[in-house]
Amino acid sequence: MRRFKRTLAVLLIVCSILSVTSCGEKQPADTGMDICREFCKDVYSGDATKLVSYFNGDSIPTDEISEIICPSDRNIAQQEYLNTVKKAISYTIQEPIYDPDTKQSTAYLNWHIPDLEDAAVKSAATLEDLETALYAAPQKIITTYATVDLSGDTPKITNGMDIIKAVYEFASGDYGVMPGTISDFYSSGDWMLAPRDVYINTDKICLMVNFKPELFDYKFVPGIKYVVSRGEEELFTSDVIYLIEASTKLDFTAKNSESSFNENGNLNDGTYEIRIEDEYGNEIKSYKCKVETKTYEKEEIVFKNNKNDYYLTNLVYEIKDDDLKSLSYPTKTGWWDYDVTSVGKSAFASNTKTLAFSLSVNADIERELYYDYYYSKTSDFKDINKATPVYSGSCKPSAYDDQSCYDLDYTSEKFEPGFYGLVVYSDASKTHIVLTAACIVVKETSQSVTGNN
Repeated sequence: MRRFKRTLAVLLIVCSILSVTSCGEKQPADTGMDICREFCKDVYSGDATKLVSYFNGDSIPTDEISEIICPSDRNIAQQEYLNTVKKAISYTIQEPIYDPDTKQSTAYLNWHIPDLEDAAVKSAATLEDLETALYAAPQKIITTYATVDLSGDTPKITNGMDIIKAVYEFASGDYGVMPGTISDFYSSGDWMLAPRDVYINTDKICLMVNFKPELFDYKFVPGIKYVVSRGEEELFTSDVIYLIEASTKLDFTAKNSESSFNENGNLNDGTYEIRIEDEYGNEIKSYKCKVETKTYEKEEIVFKNNKNDYYLTNLVYEIKDDDLKSLSYPTKTGWWDYDVTSVGKSAFASNTKTLAFSLSVNADIERELYYDYYYSKTSDFKDINKATPVYSGSCKPSAYDDQSCYDLDYTSEKFEPGFYGLVVYSDASKTHIVLTAACIVVKETSQSVTGNN
């Protein structure tokens, strides 16, 4: 009897030790849950270098996993879109079930992915708007299961690629995000107001750049910026410009680099380059122009000696500057009749109050022109270079619905019958003549000419 009691006591001690040992070991289901947690975390983060470690024999290349999560042909804007969607994904893991025969632990994984067809998501114009819309959008639940093989020294997930493909199926869509690069949509560039790409005595240079209209069929279009340089010296780098229309102007003025301009406010001589880049610094296109300073000697004023009748049937003017000629519209240029006192194309009645010449030009011209009106009793304008103008003025173009015009006007209470010559200069010193025009004021009033009282 004593021997039985002693044997029973030994057995109880052994069982107690085994029980304690058993409680200290992690159960297979717990191990399976830990692996699923780590795997889901790595699927969510999209870390291909970590995900490849879950597969048997590391047989699946990292590149193949990366291609599923974010295809390699995606540009930066598309990558940012997909990353923003990825951040909005969440998941839950059900308690794994362990099969001792196969030594495998299986758990169901529920992935909550925003509905990318939701109206607010589709209309989001910025990443911030997209993020807000994704968290407010209805959720689609994708249910997958993970099988954890615990038979070896290192646990492996046997169907990991199926899970990754299911979760990242959304990464194959384009969602209206601009494909390729913005360079693919670039069309052309032209120097504004610079015939032959040469600026003379200018206070700015301006490049008009044009993009294909189909660029604006997409969203999340990256911005552009531009760098202005002269020789090896970079003078100015713009802020990022986000395009709202197909054409935009890239200006370089004194406010961008005061040291690049002389005491007269004109840009220093040299060869200038504007390099267009996307907002990431990738070059799109570059253009060069020349800037020259010219000093003009006082030019002689010359008018043709036209007969009186000529003024009735013809517009009498001449654009003398080639650059201005290329930037003006002859069919819209001429004498203008404010007072309904015109009696011919270049003729006014004596009761006119304003001699008005309208020079129609490119809408982008902003520079000021200076002008003088001269009076002559005879059509030959004899001794005009010694005469004093009857009126002097200056103006910049005025914008109208269908055009921009220099309104080169002379208003007076009374106009003596005779000939009036208009001389227009490019500079305040009035040395370089860009246009001349002439008109006749007849003795008759408009009423006597037309027969109206």
